[in-house]
Amino acid sequence: MATINVNRQGLGTGIGNGNFNTARTNAASAVTDGITGNGIVQYFATGRTKRFKRVFLHFDTSGITGTVSAAHIDINGTDGAGGDPDPNDTIMIKSTAFGGDGGTALATSDHFSSLDYSTAYSSELTTWSQGNNEYTLTAAALADIKNNDHFTLAIIDHDNDYVNSANTAVSDISIDFNVTITLDFTLAASSGYTHDVNGVAAASIGKVNSVATASIGKINSVD
Repeated sequence: MATINVNRQGLGTGIGNGNFNTARTNAASAVTDGITGNGIVQYFATGRTKRFKRVFLHFDTSGITGTVSAAHIDINGTDGAGGDPDPNDTIMIKSTAFGGDGGTALATSDHFSSLDYSTAYSSELTTWSQGNNEYTLTAAALADIKNNDHFTLAIIDHDNDYVNSANTAVSDISIDFNVTITLDFTLAASSGYTHDVNGVAAASIGKVNSVATASIGKINSVD
């Protein structure tokens, strides 16, 4: 299994509003690009105020050209376990934040306009621990990791934000951004050439001189 570190990370804090839809769909009141320390993914509702906090991550996947057979993202938690009574259900979805290529600082407009609720990048994570937490990625995520140079996602509350319904009063997790977030992936076994080329591991090679490795039996007469 190979590992890629997160390239860019940010946090958006939504506006406080009494209307669920207004709070959910508005731009952020503030964003923190390149966040360090602790950050919260949250749906908050009390009295007349509702608010959403979302986390955004970008990974450079330009070096991955082979078929990805499995992948997960590891994130270190600080709170949301051991006596926290709030629901901790979260999910990763597709996003175009950071300009889509990780080259632009997180914008307040990214908080909602960058989200693709129709494309889940992970299964729902229903627990949260003070330590490592693992999001298992979906087939849609595996395909985008292979086909795109940039893999950008948002971590959002599941039970309220993702399903678009005010089901719980408070739902939150706390992330320790001082611990590097990683994308761990496994490439499908190749049926073609399986040796390293110019010091590059065979598992990381999709093509040699524009020829797919599955179609290569020999290079310079070497099996």
